[in-house]
Amino acid sequence: MSFSEDKENELQKKEEHLKHALDQFFHSSPFGELLNSFQHLVNSSLTEAQVTMNVREEHSGLFVDIDIPPSFKDGDILVEAKSRYLHITLRQNHQEASSATHASMTRTVLLPYEVQQELMNTSWNEQTMTLFFPKNKHE
Repeated sequence: MSFSEDKENELQKKEEHLKHALDQFFHSSPFGELLNSFQHLVNSSLTEAQVTMNVREEHSGLFVDIDIPPSFKDGDILVEAKSRYLHITLRQNHQEASSATHASMTRTVLLPYEVQQELMNTSWNEQTMTLFFPKNKHE
């Protein structure tokens, strides 16, 4: 073995020891427990906050059906239409005796044509919010 190969092997071993030490620090310390708890909170929030959107075009205009998850109980729904983009944001606050959690999720869809937010109408049917954008008279 040459001198450079010895140095390379030595560096590889040091790198492996460092990786092992970092793994031990992040997974078996209180900091690791905090990271695992945070990851669990993010994963559970995202799986419960699935929002589906269905865009359908009819002769009178454009309809967007947004299925709001049943877990969304108390929060804000923000709708913003800019040009051909529709942005939907769900913000939810959950207060317990000693803690509070705040969750937010945003979805953006590209619409088939440009819409005007000021002409938008909304309606509710159980867990579905429907947005209606009338066709532009110039189309």
